[in-house]
Amino acid sequence: MLKYLVMLLSVVLIVMLAVTIDARSRPPVHHEPPAAVRNVIYAPGRIEGATAEIELRPQIAGRVAEVFVEEGQQVEPGEALLRLEDDQYRHEVALAAAEVATARGELARLRNGAHAKQRLEAAALYKAKLAEFERAELSWRRISELHQSRAVAQQEADNQRTLVDALRAEVEAYKARLDLLESPPREDELAIAQAKLRAAEARLELAKVQLERTVLRAPMRGQILRRDADCGELTGPTAAEPAVIMADTSRLLVRTFVEELDAPRVTTGLKATITADGLPGKQLSGRVVRLSPRMSRKQLFTDDPAERHDTKAREVWVELHDQRDPLVIGLRVDVTIYLHETDAMHQETGTLQEPTNPTSDVPQ
Repeated sequence: MLKYLVMLLSVVLIVMLAVTIDARSRPPVHHEPPAAVRNVIYAPGRIEGATAEIELRPQIAGRVAEVFVEEGQQVEPGEALLRLEDDQYRHEVALAAAEVATARGELARLRNGAHAKQRLEAAALYKAKLAEFERAELSWRRISELHQSRAVAQQEADNQRTLVDALRAEVEAYKARLDLLESPPREDELAIAQAKLRAAEARLELAKVQLERTVLRAPMRGQILRRDADCGELTGPTAAEPAVIMADTSRLLVRTFVEELDAPRVTTGLKATITADGLPGKQLSGRVVRLSPRMSRKQLFTDDPAERHDTKAREVWVELHDQRDPLVIGLRVDVTIYLHETDAMHQETGTLQEPTNPTSDVPQ
């Protein structure tokens, strides 16, 4: 019995020793304060201009003929950035312009009516044919009287009668032609001619639009950040790489991504500080100026291996107070947003107690 009691006691001691060793070997658990009680929010961000980067591609496909800008160049709205080969489109504009001139001339001719000499010619022919008809009609009257007294053969009388009928029809035809040349244009003819002119003018405008699309222009004032098109290269609306990337860099902002737990607590006007690995020992200040009204998929990640990539974040824009700092568009930065004014003041004076592990507050 004593033997079994000693064995049982030994087993209990071994188990207690193992539990003690295991508990001491584990690192202490650091419990972060709940998000609701933190006075600062940490989030990754990047430098961008007053607008996001805008990718520009020509609206039609073609080969680049000229490039007018270089990277880093400032451009104005409507300024030409590059031009595609446009010989075909120039010929189409010339062809459409000729069609417009033709349609306009036909409409003017219809409104002006026949040429004065054409009307004079028609009037002279009508008078001549009328005189011929009157002479034939007089001959028919004499022959008709003689035919009644049987002094003229029936054949001769019939010939004269048919001649009078034929000349009467010709006189009516000449009179109708004269009236047509002297009459104003009909409304339906004018409508058709005007419609043809409008169609030709529309084709001309379409040709001009296509010609204008061979020139890629700046949609706003900004800076050329990247140019991927060179003379001789093919580009177009479906090109894999944009021909030009630009942005308005007259004012610099920081776009930061705040995690879901902190998103509702961010408001415009909150102070923020910005640091970057590329600016060692330098801290920039700013203020929240704009908030996204919706949560979206996270677009910027830290180097923390424990960071989750399936969470959503709220985009927050921070405007830098000092716009003279030499910052680069797209530079990765770390943003600290202060929920209380006193914390921001303490940070500026260096008296704010930072958390021991700030990276744990980076949006997950």
